[in-house]
Amino acid sequence: MKGSMIWNLQRYSSLIILCYLIYVAYFIFFTKDINFFSWSNFFLSFQARFITSIVFLMIITHAFIGLWTVGTDYLTTRTLGFLSKSIARRAAILRNLYFLIFGLTGVLYLISILYIIWL
Repeated sequence: MKGSMIWNLQRYSSLIILCYLIYVAYFIFFTKDINFFSWSNFFLSFQARFITSIVFLMIITHAFIGLWTVGTDYLTTRTLGFLSKSIARRAAILRNLYFLIFGLTGVLYLISILYIIWL
């Protein structure tokens, strides 16, 4: 992937997450009587569900980029060679296992969140 595209994607995803937090904070601070029904009506609206789905997709994207950067920077033969030569020989396997684990975790997290939001 292109470095500037990744950098921009991570920065813009963080801005979308911030806007969502402002959106929810606006509801909390400017609703006179917050109770179960007003909170439920707010989050059961199509608009809130749609925006929440987009934001959780941005959270997954933001986390994926951050974890991908950590994996490609620190799980290399050179950096793991400082710990042990035997670990350094397995750097590619460790990096791929790392990517697999956080990739599957992200997909599981996204499926769970979308299931909770829409059903």
